[in-house]
Order: sequence, then C-alpha cells, then structure tokens
Amino acid sequence: MLKNKKVRGILQILLSLVLLTWLVSRAGLDEIVQTFANLHWGWYLFAFSLFVLNVFIRAYRWYLLLHSLNERPTFRHLVYLYFVGFFANNFIPSGFGGDVVKVVNLRRAYGRGTEALSSVLMDRLTGLLGSALIALIALIWNSLGHVTAVDLPPALWTAVALLSLGIPTAFLLIRWGNPLAFIAKRWPKIQRLPKYDKLEQLVETVNRYPARALTSSLLTSLPFTLSLIILQYSIARALSVELSIFTFALFVPIISIINLLPLSFNGLGVREGAYQFLFVPLGVADASAIAMSLAFYFLRFSSGLIGGLLIAIRSAADFIQSSPAKNLQIGD
Repeated sequence: MLKNKKVRGILQILLSLVLLTWLVSRAGLDEIVQTFANLHWGWYLFAFSLFVLNVFIRAYRWYLLLHSLNERPTFRHLVYLYFVGFFANNFIPSGFGGDVVKVVNLRRAYGRGTEALSSVLMDRLTGLLGSALIALIALIWNSLGHVTAVDLPPALWTAVALLSLGIPTAFLLIRWGNPLAFIAKRWPKIQRLPKYDKLEQLVETVNRYPARALTSSLLTSLPFTLSLIILQYSIARALSVELSIFTFALFVPIISIINLLPLSFNGLGVREGAYQFLFVPLGVADASAIAMSLAFYFLRFSSGLIGGLLIAIRSAADFIQSSPAKNLQIGD
C-alpha cells in the first residue's frame, strides 16, 4: 500500500512537470514572466487577504458540522488545522493530503476519527454545492441576456450548465433518494467496482447530518463562494486581465472541482490547462491564463507557510511549557 502511494506520488509529480513544461512552452516563458513583472501588488495583496478570510469562513463551516455531531472542538483550533492542512499540501502530492492531516490531528485531540473524516468530507461537499448554486444563479442571469451577460462559447456554456445543475441534483438524490442502494439492489455486481466503498462512505456522510446543520453549512458556503469570486477577480486585475466579475461567478464551480482533482502535484499543470480552456476563449492570452492559475497557487502556498509558522510557534510554546516540569523532576 505504501509503495503504491509512493509510485502514485512520483507519477503525479512527473505529470505536473510534463504538463507545465508543455503549457509554458506554448504560451512562452518570457511572456509569463513579463506578466508577473507587471503585477499590481495592491490587487494581489487584497486577493491574499480574501484567501485568509476564506480560511476563517471554512473553519466556521467545519465548526458547525462538527458541533451538529456533538463534537466540541474550538473554532480557534479548527482555524489552526486549516492552515496546517495548507502547509501539508505544499509537500504532499495529492490535493487531499491536507485533509488527511486535519483528520489525524482532530482524531488525536478528540479521539473520534469517523466524525473527523465525515466532517471534512461534508465541508468539501457543501462548499462545492454553494459554488454550484451561485453559478446556477449566474447562468440563469446570463441566459436572460442582461447587460452584464458573458458570451460563452458552446463548450464553456455546456460545462457550466452541467456542473451548476448536476452538483445540486446529485446532492439532493443522495440526500433523499439514495440512488446507490437502488442501483446496487438491482445490479449487485456494481459493488465489486473499484472505489465502491468510497461511494458508500459519501452517501453515508451526506445522510448522517441533520437538515438544520446542512442548511447552516450551506448558508456559510454562500459568502465563502462570493469571496472566492472576488478573489479570482482580484487576481485577474492584479495581472491586468480585464474580465467581468460575472465571468468568475460562472466559472467558480469548475475552478473548485479543478482544485479538488488529485491528478497531479497539487493540481499543477492540470489547473493551468483548465484555466486556458476557461479564459482563452474569452480573449485572455495564454500566458495570462497560466499566470492567473499560478498566482492562485501561490496564495495557497503562502497560506501553507502561515501554517508552518503556526506549527513552529505551537511547538515552541509546548516546549517552553514542558521545560519547568522537567526541571522540577530533575531537582527532586
């Protein structure tokens, strides 16, 4: 098992290197460097502040979910674990490495791993659901042909429509219809499929939370998504990319899913290619699209550095607190 994880991690790193090399060679390294050289730091620092704010919003959403299961971690501790999770993501190939670290730390502190894993998974799901609902509203507004409407190419319109409609529909079916049990009852062989147990875990997670907790979590996801839209818009402005903020409302579920895909090292390469797919048809240069994606990655990486600093501070505080006790024992 460990060997397979190492091989998968190496393959993810190699995929990132291959994809980034290919994409950068197409866009031109000089053009990408020049785009960053002209960075407007005011907009970018504003984007960073929004990223940090979103950590607190996500931690509060996680806090609501855990307390609905009668778990009682403090909000401050969950904020700490979120930053620690970003720190872990800087070094673990899979995009879910930070989630594993959060689960392990929460289990050590409170001794209930099932609830920790369930809450982390539901935190992800409700965030994705909130993004899809915002995109659905934006898509309806766009279809009505208002002044702020974005002229989406057919491929992008289809992608936004499928995700903004598909994610809420799938969530509702799992919550109240349990389609997995229905299918397994009629075709039992489906249970032999790889990752079937993961699907069962997903269904069980969605159904174990009371409706009130899900509603509160979803309501928290809406300001998180709106902040994420403004964050992406701020990155674009920092790189002199002129796009309507309405565009990012449409693309936010696609970007959210891209950031979840464990295909490459922290999404590098895959995310840059997806940004080109999204923004180049709207008139954005290849180099600028790649720069937008890398700029977002740098925000995540910087938040990880905050997590590393918090770990160091906490370790130093624990060492200082334990030292008097050790000295007392030696003296006795």
